[in-house]
Amino acid sequence: MAVDTEMLTQAMKDAGLRFLGLRRGTGIPPYIAGMVTSCHPDDGRRDRTVALDDPARVPKANAGWFELATECGLFSADRQFLLSVSMPRPDAVDETDVEGVWGLVELLDDWDIMGAGCAAGVTGSRYGFPAFVMSALDGSVFVQGTVWQDSIGTAALPKPDRVRSLREVARLSVGKPYRSAAENEDTLAWLAR
Repeated sequence: MAVDTEMLTQAMKDAGLRFLGLRRGTGIPPYIAGMVTSCHPDDGRRDRTVALDDPARVPKANAGWFELATECGLFSADRQFLLSVSMPRPDAVDETDVEGVWGLVELLDDWDIMGAGCAAGVTGSRYGFPAFVMSALDGSVFVQGTVWQDSIGTAALPKPDRVRSLREVARLSVGKPYRSAAENEDTLAWLAR
């Protein structure tokens, strides 16, 4: 179950992202970054949403994602960030046994995270239906795209390592049989912040 990096590179390009390779050992657990929508505004969570029935939902959701990502500091100086990619676990028995691994990406000038990125399967399940997890390179902010009952949008969480509920989930996840050695190492590093 090898990863086809050529196909991944092309799918990223369709979203307006330059794929710069996979990154393991970042000290930032992708599964924790995927819990932004479970956090509360009191934790620092900020949202941008657009109604599902809005005919301009994709361009509006793209604008909301970019504004929120910029405000919260997702991008490095050269517009790089981490995007979680589903990869087969090291001991996977079939294609459904996956884990999140960070892909280092650079945002290009012509991008479409909520439309073409979703259609390519990089940032969602189909055009206009986001399902992504992102992190700043240093883990200082997590960004998640999702579909709610009547809207789509982006949720961002600055300073996620200070959120008690995320730290508790991380603490309880260490050493579980469903966590890989790499996930355990990243979780322990994140908890040590």
